[in-house]
Amino acid sequence: MSESFEITISHKFGEFTKEEWNLLVLPDSVFQEYEFLFGLEKTGCIGDSDWTPVLVSARRRGVLSGILPAYVRSDSYGEYIFDFQWANAFHRAGIPYYPKLTVAVPFTPVTGSRILLHPNLTAEEKVFLSSELLQRLLQFGKQEETSSVHLLFCKEEEQKIGIANSFAPRLSHQYHWFNKGFASFEEFLATLVKDRRKTIRQERRKISESGLTIQTLTGDGITEDHAHIFYEFYKDTHSKKWGQPYLNRQFFLEMYQTFRHRLLLVLASDPSGKPIGGSWNVFRDGFLFGRYWGALEHVPNLHFECCYYRLIDYAIEHKMERVEAGAQGEHKFLRGYEAVPMYSLHHIYNEQGRAAIESYLEREIVMERENISAYNAQSPIKALREG
Repeated sequence: MSESFEITISHKFGEFTKEEWNLLVLPDSVFQEYEFLFGLEKTGCIGDSDWTPVLVSARRRGVLSGILPAYVRSDSYGEYIFDFQWANAFHRAGIPYYPKLTVAVPFTPVTGSRILLHPNLTAEEKVFLSSELLQRLLQFGKQEETSSVHLLFCKEEEQKIGIANSFAPRLSHQYHWFNKGFASFEEFLATLVKDRRKTIRQERRKISESGLTIQTLTGDGITEDHAHIFYEFYKDTHSKKWGQPYLNRQFFLEMYQTFRHRLLLVLASDPSGKPIGGSWNVFRDGFLFGRYWGALEHVPNLHFECCYYRLIDYAIEHKMERVEAGAQGEHKFLRGYEAVPMYSLHHIYNEQGRAAIESYLEREIVMERENISAYNAQSPIKALREG
């Protein structure tokens, strides 16, 4: 490079400004925006006890040119690319697996840029700086005696850069909905096989006949009361499935204050006006991400309406490109979401551990490619099923 970058490591998001940080965030990587990450730190959802930030940043002439947000982890919960078996194998061998370093959005299994780069950099500079940031993180991880470094839900082009920097690739999958230029929900349904069209129409009709009022709220249509309501939904669902929730009430209030322009809430209320369920979602430009769902009462098909169909409605109306609804997904697949590859990267410092895990990942990649093809061959989307 004609001019070098100054690379440093910080441990607080508050050491950066919102303006300089967000300039590096692409529209499909909205959860990397400053307000979301700083909100997690400010409200104590991440910090000194776990998800401790390690922010590897590069400046040139004082301008923030790139940043790699990583976290020191003492467990693997809230990551959704599962390595518990690796941790158990290390434990059995008498080798510490924790702490480790993870590059991901905390508690958020969505794909996006993990290496944030200034838009004015040339393509050559972006590749060079990405490698420099990765190498600096690897150096930090070795100095701190971590077992490994992981980049989760990264982009395919980042995976290629990671492979060139001694990371091993991993492949998994999720289910995403893609807008094919649909003019209406019915036009989307026409792309599905007959039995799925029938089922979805029945599910939506039952909700419309249930007496519930369902609102789609964005921007100034969202109030502080909604922050409290959706925290209760989130807390109820999380406690039933996983126990202690990752997020607190203060985080939802912080998102109302600073991130409301990115929120899309689907709220269901009973005939008396009492909120009983809904979904908490985030969007930017052509990308819509489903995140949290909860219901205080069981209503058949309400989950599908709030988490899938209303998001598809919104994406079609606003000509959005893609809807992502998070981890897992048989329900999504049956409702017109496609199986798509998810990429991650892993560097293990211990030589024996690295050899074993890389051998496993090679076999897993072959299996995952077969799984993705097999799922889409059985897709309710006629074009996918027909190849």
